[in-house]
Amino acid sequence: MSHVKLIIFDLDGTTADTLDGICEAVNRTMRELGYPLHTRQSVQGFVNYGVEQFCREMLPPAVREDAAAINRAMGIYLGYYNDTYTMTVPYEGVAGLLERLSRRTLLAMNSNKQDEFVRTLADRLFRPGLFLAAEGFRTDRPGKPDPTMALRIMAQATARLGEPVMPEQCVYVGDSDIDVRTARNAGMKPVSVSWGYRSYDFLRALGDQPIARNPGELEDILLSLGV
Repeated sequence: MSHVKLIIFDLDGTTADTLDGICEAVNRTMRELGYPLHTRQSVQGFVNYGVEQFCREMLPPAVREDAAAINRAMGIYLGYYNDTYTMTVPYEGVAGLLERLSRRTLLAMNSNKQDEFVRTLADRLFRPGLFLAAEGFRTDRPGKPDPTMALRIMAQATARLGEPVMPEQCVYVGDSDIDVRTARNAGMKPVSVSWGYRSYDFLRALGDQPIARNPGELEDILLSLGV
């Protein structure tokens, strides 16, 4: 079995529960625009797909194809989220798991959330320096499921270790179809977690990747893969 040299984790719904802050910013945006408010469950349904698609989905169907409406909503939402993103907590048991894993292999974070929020939350929620890299979405590079950022992080792992790190030596952990597709596009091993924003049945329908129901199961899966 190939030794795992790098584990890349998603943020929203995988390492941290970000939904309270997202819902608050969404509904502040809806109030300002005069649109109906969203429930927590409805917001959960369109998390993970990048900010432009996210803002499209938050709008009423009649204006979802209106580029100006999407851009306006996105600007308002990001302004509010700058205040509410701190309403985020790590999932119980995840911080301890990450610390244990960090003694065995390199860890990184990759999210479709805006880059500045990802970097700040990685250091606020977890030990600074725990992650080799914490990368989010920027307009000058493609977001997930494009594998560009996952492969860039893999190159950083190669530089850190001073030896080649190959895709088959990397595991990508997330809670959504986007994360599974990112892993497969990068040639990495996908592992799903069902405590986030997608159900176990939804994740099972994506393929035969391992699925953890809690951090203890995730640790067992990762050790079985060669971490």
